[in-house]
Amino acid sequence: MIAHHRLRRTLWEGVRGVCFDLGGTLVRTEAEPTTGQVAQVLGISLDEARAVMAHEAKRRRINPGDLARDLAAAFGRPALVDPLTHVLEGARQRAAEPELFEDAEPALTALRERGFALFALTNSLGSSIPTEPPPAFRKLLDQVIYSAETGAVKPEREAFAAVEDASGLGPDRLLHVGDSPRADVAGAAAAGWHTAWLDRRMASVPPLATRTVRLHTLTTLPLLLPAGTAPARTTISETR
Repeated sequence: MIAHHRLRRTLWEGVRGVCFDLGGTLVRTEAEPTTGQVAQVLGISLDEARAVMAHEAKRRRINPGDLARDLAAAFGRPALVDPLTHVLEGARQRAAEPELFEDAEPALTALRERGFALFALTNSLGSSIPTEPPPAFRKLLDQVIYSAETGAVKPEREAFAAVEDASGLGPDRLLHVGDSPRADVAGAAAAGWHTAWLDRRMASVPPLATRTVRLHTLTTLPLLLPAGTAPARTTISETR
């Protein structure tokens, strides 16, 4: 307990809000992510698929059928509209019924009880945003902020600014937790936030370019934050 108390004082004593990535951090993802499935259907590289998704599909709301037609037209594959629509409809269904990691709900509940503002920030496809916030998110988070709603994707500064605006907190009061060294850790650090890299796979990687705390489970997170900030809130904002 003494060690835990010392960590709270030296790591994130001033933090009042915690923001999480979704896929790979709070939510389990498919063995083959949606972008990879799209790449396979179109017969393009994963890098090509990621580029078109980041520049177009993740910056605006769009229904799966329309996105499928846009993608098929962009790559000259009009016959692939139906299989693309099938992939994108499946992604929307999974987003509406997310499967949380086992450590997500206990960690979020512990932080909520201690009064932290809790957010999620995700580079989601505009075709995957649920019509209604999933019950798990309404229960555990103040708000989920989607790139398709803000027009900004991580690691862009504007993506993190959207959380600052929603929370009313400055960068020095916010901690971002995510599994991507580039989008989550580097992006949040460049915005002046505190950062934690959630490395569930215990990857062997070179040291990160920015100073961060490396976690292997969300169970550890409440131990590294202040014991309490304010009375826990009883209302949760609507998802954007």
